[in-house]
Amino acid sequence: MIVVGLETSSTIAGIAVIRDRQVMAEASQELGGVHAEKLPGMLERTMSDLEMQWSEVEGFAISIGPGSYTGLRVGLSLVKGLAYVTKQPVAAVPTLDAIAFQVPCCGNPVHVLTDARRGQVYEARYDTSGGCPRRQSEFRVGPIEDVLASIKDKVLLVGSGVDAYRPDIVAALGERACFPPAGTGRPMAASTAFLGQDRLERGEQSDLNALEPLYLRKTDFARQPPSRLERAERTTPADASPAAPASAAPGPDASPGPPGPSERAETSSE
Repeated sequence: MIVVGLETSSTIAGIAVIRDRQVMAEASQELGGVHAEKLPGMLERTMSDLEMQWSEVEGFAISIGPGSYTGLRVGLSLVKGLAYVTKQPVAAVPTLDAIAFQVPCCGNPVHVLTDARRGQVYEARYDTSGGCPRRQSEFRVGPIEDVLASIKDKVLLVGSGVDAYRPDIVAALGERACFPPAGTGRPMAASTAFLGQDRLERGEQSDLNALEPLYLRKTDFARQPPSRLERAERTTPADASPAAPASAAPGPDASPGPPGPSERAETSSE
């Protein structure tokens, strides 16, 4: 089975092509938030280097987060388009599951921590002693202090959150904290592809109409500046006539109401 995996949950985008559980090609690049401009070209070059036709692909795997709002949306849009054109199934793979996949057969519980910025991490607990990761908790996001306070046993910690908050981890957990070798724990498209293949072989393909990124906190929205009419209404005294001049020192802008689709911006995870 040939599966194309995409990893776009961070500023580093990744593409992997696997066949019969062997990696045929894998590429990753720091895109700095411009996934929409560079990801399609990366994918086309990878397929061209393999001299592979899209008609040979039998399924897709996509990392669905949690992570970068922009990256996840771009990756999901691309894989949906490919699936519609090729009429092949898509498997959605949580990003933290794919990271836990990199530390198989661990004798201690594995905690995946990825940096959610603002002093917070995305986190989940896994048992990887049998090889493949088995999640033992819900996904959550919270301050690093709260996450560490909930860990009572000796654990392996992996992910970008470990790099961002390692001094805090060591201070809070001491000898209960174990760490994998350097370089382990970054999101990798091959991990997503392998877990995606497992899901596809079990018939766990995603409904493209319902498939959305996994968000653990509310999206931040950009507010459009108020119109001149709104500013005039806010700064005109209640008993003034419509023709009365507006105050020269308007007060703070109020929220114009729920944002529409055109008002969306990056989440706080970027």
